[in-house]
Amino acid sequence: MTFDLGDMMRQMLGSATGNGGNSETRKDVVYDAAIVGYGPAGGVMATLLAEKHGLKVCIIDPNLEKRWIPNYGVWLEEWEALDRDLQIGLGDCLERTWEVTDSFFGGSNGVPPGERCRIKRAYGRVSRDKMQANLKARLSSAGVAKIRGRVDPKTVEHSTEGTSLRLDDGERIDCRLLVDCSGHKSELVVRSGVDNPGVQIAYGAEVEVLDGHAPYDENAMLFMDYRTDYVAKTEISADELRELDEVPTFLYAMPLGKSPNGRRKIFFEETSLVARPPISFDLCKERLDRRLKHHGITVAKVLDEEFCYIPMGGAMPKLNQRVVAFGGAAALVHAATGYMQVRMLAAAGGVARAIASELTKEGHPGASEAAARRAYQALWPAKARLQRDFHVFGGEFLMAQHAPILRGFFDGFFRLPLPLWAGFLSGYPNLPHNELHQDWQGRLGFGFQFFLKLPPLVQLQLMKAGVLNGWRYGLIRSVSPLASGEEAKDLRFADEAESIRAAAIAADSSSGAPPALGVASDMDPSDRGSLQEGGTTDEKELVVM
Repeated sequence: MTFDLGDMMRQMLGSATGNGGNSETRKDVVYDAAIVGYGPAGGVMATLLAEKHGLKVCIIDPNLEKRWIPNYGVWLEEWEALDRDLQIGLGDCLERTWEVTDSFFGGSNGVPPGERCRIKRAYGRVSRDKMQANLKARLSSAGVAKIRGRVDPKTVEHSTEGTSLRLDDGERIDCRLLVDCSGHKSELVVRSGVDNPGVQIAYGAEVEVLDGHAPYDENAMLFMDYRTDYVAKTEISADELRELDEVPTFLYAMPLGKSPNGRRKIFFEETSLVARPPISFDLCKERLDRRLKHHGITVAKVLDEEFCYIPMGGAMPKLNQRVVAFGGAAALVHAATGYMQVRMLAAAGGVARAIASELTKEGHPGASEAAARRAYQALWPAKARLQRDFHVFGGEFLMAQHAPILRGFFDGFFRLPLPLWAGFLSGYPNLPHNELHQDWQGRLGFGFQFFLKLPPLVQLQLMKAGVLNGWRYGLIRSVSPLASGEEAKDLRFADEAESIRAAAIAADSSSGAPPALGVASDMDPSDRGSLQEGGTTDEKELVVM
């Protein structure tokens, strides 16, 4: 008996590093689904396809073992609903919860600076490490192959049988369906129209403080502090004072209890909700330092920092392409809030079921293209697209406003009945209270009730934005009977899937044999997404959703 010691060592090294071994071990493998990008979206989609639907899955990323960067905050009601729905251990991934959330919108519109808006709705912090470890274990148990590498977008080719691609080292990967979870900067997804998103910027720091963190309650999560009274007018120039209002930011904070040394620990984050162009991380950090100093909060030690860059709005992926976008690549970020984690999870189950419904059919020509159509039907049905139009208008309105208007806007928003504002914040099917926003009548009713809660100056700005930009950003379509026409378009997805199958069967019959993988691409090279400037330096850990 003979053996190749070099080949054995390569196999062992591949197993140890999680890259599935050398290219020889994969040359005859055709995966049902190849997932590009191993963040939360890629990890969840690979888990569902492999664990729940028994598909052969690989996940491709150049940094398979890199620690996930962002700290995720979630409404507990939404997280628990997703845990029940997906059954992938989400409930075990929470690090801390708070029974109430506080906000401060005082300093304008007749609201005293010290007035607190307390919301009796529980909030939670997801442990990025627990979630990453949970999905890693599930991927391993389900037999998902981890492939270390970067996809060369110029090599992606599609056929009736599936998709082929090559990594940056030349290795070829064959799959029946390519799912892109690489984030908003994807080079694999074709977008519909010009992509010019607003951007949420946040500088966050987990710190130990010397003497507590008054005036903030250690038993409440701080959702928003939009006050600007932390800077005295005599301390800054007229230009800086004007910038404070014209380039608004707010503080978000999570009290985390005591460190082993007895000091209080808290996560602070200064955030620009949405802007175009984005503001700088340095400005957020400077404002956070000033805010803490004003409140007498002394940082004893910085435990961790994060720099978040989250595109909001922008162009959606084309819904008739062969590459299935998911997560940030699919424009799932809420266009008015920047939230994506729960929306990604709310979409994941339906998208995975849609993909599996086509790929698990035996002897089914055209299954790959039909699976892509079904996936997009599940991901962006008309009801969800119309809600997104409503959110995009909201995001465009918010990024044009100064701090006093934003304080009045959010003060009125949280005076609405909880199901109404909670449904807007969730903003995607399968999430609690979203049913109140899923038809145009519900959105119109929400808009009227919200309008009545607003101060007159905010009402005036909102009316002006509706008149000037209501058509441009899809607001009119989303709150009028025109929405019914959009919803009727969903019927085309089923017709397209049937046509795809019929065409594939006819081609198969006439040729007598299926075409080989990787013979043609449906993407013109000029249509491919291009990397955008991330606005950071090599020294910073940057989160781009």
